[in-house]
Amino acid sequence: MRIKDVETKAFFAQFLARLFVHNVVKDSQIFLPKGDYERRHGDFPRYFSGWYLFVPSKDLAEGELVHKKLNGLDLVAYRNSEGKPVIHSNRCAHMDGMFAPMGEVKDGKLTCAYHRYSFENGVPQSGPSEFRSDPSNCIPCHPVREVNDLIMFWFDVDSENGIGEPTWELDLPDVSKFPRQAFARSITPTHMAPLHENIVDDQHFMLLHKANRYKAEPKVYHEKHRFATKNTMRVPAPKIGPFKVKGVDGDLMDIRMDTEFHGLGIHVNFVKNGNFEARVIHCTTPIEDEVTEWTIALYMEPREWKLKFDMKTFMNILYPWAMFGQTYYLHTQDRRVFFEKAPYNFFDDVPKGFEKVNMFRRWVQEELMGEERPMRKNSVPTRFVPVDRLASSKSKDTAA
Repeated sequence: MRIKDVETKAFFAQFLARLFVHNVVKDSQIFLPKGDYERRHGDFPRYFSGWYLFVPSKDLAEGELVHKKLNGLDLVAYRNSEGKPVIHSNRCAHMDGMFAPMGEVKDGKLTCAYHRYSFENGVPQSGPSEFRSDPSNCIPCHPVREVNDLIMFWFDVDSENGIGEPTWELDLPDVSKFPRQAFARSITPTHMAPLHENIVDDQHFMLLHKANRYKAEPKVYHEKHRFATKNTMRVPAPKIGPFKVKGVDGDLMDIRMDTEFHGLGIHVNFVKNGNFEARVIHCTTPIEDEVTEWTIALYMEPREWKLKFDMKTFMNILYPWAMFGQTYYLHTQDRRVFFEKAPYNFFDDVPKGFEKVNMFRRWVQEELMGEERPMRKNSVPTRFVPVDRLASSKSKDTAA
């Protein structure tokens, strides 16, 4: 197939180049898209504190050094002698040399290519004794958790170097019953907040998925970094030629896609379609200004091949490619068209039909930013109940 559109050619060329540097060169600074530095969003923050994905576990083998620019920081990651991931600045404490791309990792120690000073967990392992014994020569490391084959690090927006104690613990869903995994990622010149808005947008489900009915119900959340909704939609049953997939009542089927945010860096989808289940962990990590790296981690049950073509078999064939293709479209094509050429009016009210987007914005502004957001015509209140209020109500019930 010949692609005649010049912009589409450029898009596919950049996409292939980014895939190469992500998976082979493992240096995200190459082919980085240009952010929209001239356009600002009033007082809307560039970065938020939270847990963010550095790389999937498969991309950080022992003896390997990965270099990325995330949250405006120049960072490197490697595995120490115990095999645990370490993430800290790309600058050596000796003479401010850069570890990547010429440094090397051996026996869990990261060695700077300039003067061969080595570090493990940010602590000097070589050089003069006075250098090794000086605490100021230790490189501060980010808190790191490796869970669900994802390497996550904590970023503190109030710290100059982005390092601080986590204000909440990482709590991703158990995916042990879903041993089949698939990952996809790319970079888009957009802030992470509007990327998530496009995911939670009700119109997206009704139009793109051709849903006959869609319903989103906010769930009660007890921690400020959490925001969750129960989502159900009814869509036409899939057909292949004249054959309709078995296991569906009538010509319609119901899909559950409950969603849960852990800060702005993690969005979890709980997918259930008939007897098919999956977990989707969608990670967005800011690079700088209007540039965001996004990663889809998809967890599924083992693939089953049956003569009976039921819903589970159909979805096993469809996943992960349908999920990846849809996400690439959402985060690339329409992102370029809309958010690069129009202002992101986060503080404004939204039109009727976009109440869930407004609810998402309310959570971001009130719980993550700590500001008040006035109720307007199309506003929907979130359902935040603090943990201490639950504890006090329980104690009253016990006393009664």
